[in-house]
Amino acid sequence: MIERREEKRHVVPEIYRKYITLKVRETSGEYVPVKLLDFSPKGIRMKSSYEIPVDSEIECLIAAPKSITKEIPFIGEIKYCIQDEFDGDYLIGAEIIETSDRFGFKIFLEVHDFIKERMGEIF
Repeated sequence: MIERREEKRHVVPEIYRKYITLKVRETSGEYVPVKLLDFSPKGIRMKSSYEIPVDSEIECLIAAPKSITKEIPFIGEIKYCIQDEFDGDYLIGAEIIETSDRFGFKIFLEVHDFIKERMGEIF
């Protein structure tokens, strides 16, 4: 497979997930948490217990609840959705196609790097 990413992905290991969270809006209008695996200014990879159709648009909220109280909204377009044979969850990749707060979204790159640098001091 050819790597098409233009920007570095920031991996979000399990231990970071209490510091950086992602929610996806369901058809009911309710935002539900999903596991954020990695992100960049142009895309995200997540794991969800439900399937999301390829080429559909999703509304998301990303937050760093322990450091930034604001949730940053963005819209993504699903590029792939593959069921994990091991646990039945879905591995989902999405391109970020719109955000009303590009600056706020970029802050999450800084928060991620800060958490990574401070891991020894935080834990």
